[in-house]
Amino acid sequence: MLNSKISKAVRLAIAFGAVSATAFNVAAEEQKEIEKIEITGSSIKGTDLAGALPVNVLSAEDIKATGVTSVPDLITQIPSMQGFTTPTSSVGGGGAGTATASLRGLGSEYTLVLLNGRRVASQFSGSSVDINSIPLAAVERVEVLTDGASAIYGSDAIAGVINFILKDEVDQSTLSVRTDRPRDGGETTNVSFTTGFGDYDSDGYSLMFTVSHDTQETLRSKDREFAKTGLLEFAYEGQSYFSINGSPNAIPANVEVELDDGDAAYFFNPYLSEHGTCAPDNAKDPSSDQCMFDFTSTLEIVPESERTSFMVHGNFDVTEDIKAFATVSYTDFSMTARIAPNPTGPIPIGTTGEAYKQYVEPHLTEDQKARATEVYASWRALPGGNRTSTYDTTTFNSSFGLEGVLFDTIDFSTAIAISGAERDESFSDGHFYANWVGDIANGTIDVFALPGEMSEAGMAALEASKWRHLNQTWKTSSIAWDFRASQALFELPAGEVYIGYGVDYRVNSYENLPSAENAKDERWGSGGDPIFDLERTTYGAFTEFQVPLLDDLMLSAAIRYDMIGGVDNNHFIDENDETETVQQITANDDESDVTYKVSLRYNATDDLVLRGSIGTGFRSATMLQIAQPQNYGGVTRAPYTCPVTDARTRGCSAAPVQYNLYNSGNPNLAPETSDQWSLGFVYAPSNEFTFEMDYWKVDITNRVDQPSETYAFTVNPGLYDAQFVIGDDPNGGSRERLYFISQPVNIGESINEGIDWKVNLTNDLSFGTLKTSLQGTYFVKQEYTLAGTADEWRSSLGQYGADEEVVFRNVITAQTVLSTGDFTHTLRANFRSGWKDQETEVQFGTIDNPDYVRADDGTLTGDVHSRDVQLEVPSHTTFNYKVDYYGFENTVLSAGIKNIFDKEPPFSLGDAEGHLVGYEGRYYDQFLRTFYVSVDYSF
Repeated sequence: MLNSKISKAVRLAIAFGAVSATAFNVAAEEQKEIEKIEITGSSIKGTDLAGALPVNVLSAEDIKATGVTSVPDLITQIPSMQGFTTPTSSVGGGGAGTATASLRGLGSEYTLVLLNGRRVASQFSGSSVDINSIPLAAVERVEVLTDGASAIYGSDAIAGVINFILKDEVDQSTLSVRTDRPRDGGETTNVSFTTGFGDYDSDGYSLMFTVSHDTQETLRSKDREFAKTGLLEFAYEGQSYFSINGSPNAIPANVEVELDDGDAAYFFNPYLSEHGTCAPDNAKDPSSDQCMFDFTSTLEIVPESERTSFMVHGNFDVTEDIKAFATVSYTDFSMTARIAPNPTGPIPIGTTGEAYKQYVEPHLTEDQKARATEVYASWRALPGGNRTSTYDTTTFNSSFGLEGVLFDTIDFSTAIAISGAERDESFSDGHFYANWVGDIANGTIDVFALPGEMSEAGMAALEASKWRHLNQTWKTSSIAWDFRASQALFELPAGEVYIGYGVDYRVNSYENLPSAENAKDERWGSGGDPIFDLERTTYGAFTEFQVPLLDDLMLSAAIRYDMIGGVDNNHFIDENDETETVQQITANDDESDVTYKVSLRYNATDDLVLRGSIGTGFRSATMLQIAQPQNYGGVTRAPYTCPVTDARTRGCSAAPVQYNLYNSGNPNLAPETSDQWSLGFVYAPSNEFTFEMDYWKVDITNRVDQPSETYAFTVNPGLYDAQFVIGDDPNGGSRERLYFISQPVNIGESINEGIDWKVNLTNDLSFGTLKTSLQGTYFVKQEYTLAGTADEWRSSLGQYGADEEVVFRNVITAQTVLSTGDFTHTLRANFRSGWKDQETEVQFGTIDNPDYVRADDGTLTGDVHSRDVQLEVPSHTTFNYKVDYYGFENTVLSAGIKNIFDKEPPFSLGDAEGHLVGYEGRYYDQFLRTFYVSVDYSF
């Protein structure tokens, strides 16, 4: 049996979450040597289980207790994770089907994701990893280092590290089947099979195989009451208000008539003029004679997806002290996202065609007819179907290496890691060739018809106009080599001094390849996509020391040098002859820096450990942020009034519109730097109770960020005046339009500060064992300067911020597990604190009965009483329950309910995604009450 000293060490290690391998062996009556282990956040293998860094470990048992079925779902269960990307974002036209991890609310670029302690290929040009590529069935545990680790791992570990440790070996085969059934849509099915061969200790080798297949069905907006419409009516402070979150691209179409002599254009809706009301799923703009289309009614809020993953891991005995290892994984992930039908924008239909004669001319005065120079129709192509994109992503990760002991004293590990991802974006519906303008102008495609009333000829023309092709392919790859080792240096009175050291080298590339059809630039509203092949080489070296200053005081110190190479672009378009030539251009200079980290751990008593750290970080902008060629980037997420007042107003519209965007890199971006520190303790008076708490702060300077659209267009457009430019109308016609160049800038600072805490309690009852855990993150401070400013500070803490994010003051999970007989019952609660919504202008009254302003003489004006409101979004708690039954041999039966009380996301007016209207889908469960059952059979 272990003596009390070892028992306390083990107890503290459990509290720290530091154990990452079999940590000790026990003889029947005497203490044996404790096996050396490596903890995420340190390169030094040792026998001291309780380190100075806060490492939270989710074991296989913990993962099972959460009831999740995928790695992205698992991430949402960790309180310190805020600011990550979810697949829901892809429904709004962004995201490309990816899911990311983000600690401290800093964003995914600041959180390093490892697989078995080594890097994998990023999702795009930076360091963010698409965690869809990691199969949950293959994960043995997850180690989350909630502290900066740039001095060990490199520049992208400013916020921390999440390390997915795969199953090493298994002694039986297991088939698992699960199905989840929410109410009305969104069903999922998960099947996995895991098996293995050999026992490394006895056979000298071990092999583990796992294969899994997951499917997610579509969840539509109309399947949920809280998401079915963007035409919002609500009561606030005893008053009725409404907000029309619609689009001027309506069906039937709105009309803009340009007049000569520079007079203001005439806007109206022919259907409204004729019938006195807008068509179904449209609402009259109370301040104009146009109709606004409720595009939210056409959306899906969770896309359908399918994932197949395969992984094999092997260990092989080379010598008595050295083993070889290999890990190969392959994931095929496909997601189909359907966003709102195509908004045409102002599409020219002329002043002589059939469409003009039938629908526009009858509503014009003789003077307007004589002076009309061009007519534009703004239509929602509902008969052509939702814009449907399929993202087919294949991910390959592999590592091959050696680890063990050299010269009886040096623990080492070295590996070559080769990984890559390829993502195809294909359009299967809802996109059109630009030449459909002719069929619209002559009335064949009748943009003024009601949905469902398009003629057969019109539908045939619409079908013939559809652009169904592979649009573009993104490729990322990474080739990396690393060597790390640790050994004892010498002995001090308090113990041995250890050193860890290592080097790493990697080449990352990111390639964008528009398809041959895309390159023809024949798709309506495309603007063409650039070809580029970006590549960057980085290398680094570090050393780390563990020094026992006193019997109870341990100092750890690390220093690292990083060199991040300039970004090479291997594709170049010669602007003189417009022919593609291959030429390597380096967009920026090499960047290098030295970072450090110092941490202390003090064993104040047998039950109490104090810990703290201070360090620096360094991060270069992503390859795309630096070297992206300027290209058409679509339109702004929301409509805005004209932000300029000079001659560029010729590119504006009299009514608020979604303006065009250019995306562009910035080769002058400087690296970001960071300072961070943490201070905490672990109290573990017994194996049944532990309590830990850490106070942390991360300060990032020279932060790279995109300007906020809202700030640039409405709050301070003068600051970005040079980025508002005139360009050709992407929708055709002879007029020019205003564009905003969305380009990252370097002037910025962010400060994030908070407390992580965790309590574990075990009670042995007469009828079983009750394990309870509470874990949370409390944000003390979160603020940042607006991009392009040095002193305009904003915060997203407890409010919808200028960066269109919400950082929750409190995120808490509580879980209790009761094991009794053949049953295990798990009850889990997830809490998010309330926040202040985006300040939004709303109108008084209802959509059908607006409260119009009256003139002094009592007559109604065309303006509606309006005001800005900022809602208080309440806190939100959901409960999940599951029961596992172990009464059958080799079989585990599970059943559960997620969101037991069917709690909907709270009402809000912010709309960062551009399509989730009336609630925030990024932060809350949209499936509502969901029942699931699963069976695990082992043989």
